[in-house]
Amino acid sequence: MALQGTARDKDEIAPPVAADPDATLRRLADLALLPATLVSPQERSILDSLLASLVTRFDPVMRQRLAERLAPHTDAPRELALALALDDIDIARPLLSEGQILKAGDLIHVVREGGPAHRLALAARKDLSSDIADALIEESDTALVCRLLENGTAALSLRAIETLARRSAAEPELLAPLLTRPELTLRLAHQIFWWAPSPLRLEILSRYTAERRHIHNVLDEIPASDFAFDPLLSAALSVVRRPVAIDKARLHQLLANAAADGIGALAGGLAELARLRAGTMFSILNDATGEPLSVFAKAAGLNRKEFGDLIVAAVDLRQSGLPGKGDLERMGELFDTISTDRADLALHCWDIGLANETRAPDSDD
Repeated sequence: MALQGTARDKDEIAPPVAADPDATLRRLADLALLPATLVSPQERSILDSLLASLVTRFDPVMRQRLAERLAPHTDAPRELALALALDDIDIARPLLSEGQILKAGDLIHVVREGGPAHRLALAARKDLSSDIADALIEESDTALVCRLLENGTAALSLRAIETLARRSAAEPELLAPLLTRPELTLRLAHQIFWWAPSPLRLEILSRYTAERRHIHNVLDEIPASDFAFDPLLSAALSVVRRPVAIDKARLHQLLANAAADGIGALAGGLAELARLRAGTMFSILNDATGEPLSVFAKAAGLNRKEFGDLIVAAVDLRQSGLPGKGDLERMGELFDTISTDRADLALHCWDIGLANETRAPDSDD
């Protein structure tokens, strides 16, 4: 009986409770997420490193819940947050879109080590700093850059805007969102004018030109001879001087002789009259869509007939056929609506910008 009783007692003894690693990790995670007043910084640091190294042991649902819990906190375990930020995008998204614990350097690390989906989530992040935006631009394709440009709360550095302005020549999808950015400067706007389509060209001329009355009043008090000895200063001030109508007799002579003399002679003569570089005038005459010619004609003080004669001469010398009715109407409307002062500003912005572009390769030697 004793033996039987002993056997029965043995049968009734419960087997050891199996360990539950997931439950243990969850309890440790709960502890790590307690307020700083309840867990010392030293203990939290220990838990942070431990959980970051073991986070892949959690199932995806648990990791997603962890990321959601971490996202709104500024004093949450940072190593754990970074590990989750590099996890699958469905898990990482709360931390990338709005997570407060990750610093700029952490997010730049995600830009470089994460995938395209991670970068896309960061591009839409509210109040994105310029250093993170710079890193995104270095790593990203056109679609992601467009997403970044459309994020009105993101800050972009001048270096980034300049890089994107140049990229837009080969990536026209960037043009429209670039024009929405407050960081885009007058200089860069008139640089991208040359490869922008007509609707965006008109937007540039509307938004990035201005009447310069106050500047003119200041310059009127300073004799031009005071800075004539300094070619660099003189060229810079050309952007803000009062417009000067060109010599009409010389204009008529140039137009009358254009067919015989060729486009080079016409460009050189008009450039001299308007105080431009010959290369700038050549670009204006050769532009197929016509807006630069409208701007030049208005800045130079041409009337409608003289403008028409200039169009005919330019098109004949380009040998590209007359513009269509829609092109002529657009050119005429621009000529009628832009002021002489605004046109003159655009004209001399182009002159300086094109001169700098011409010198750019030499500067890299």
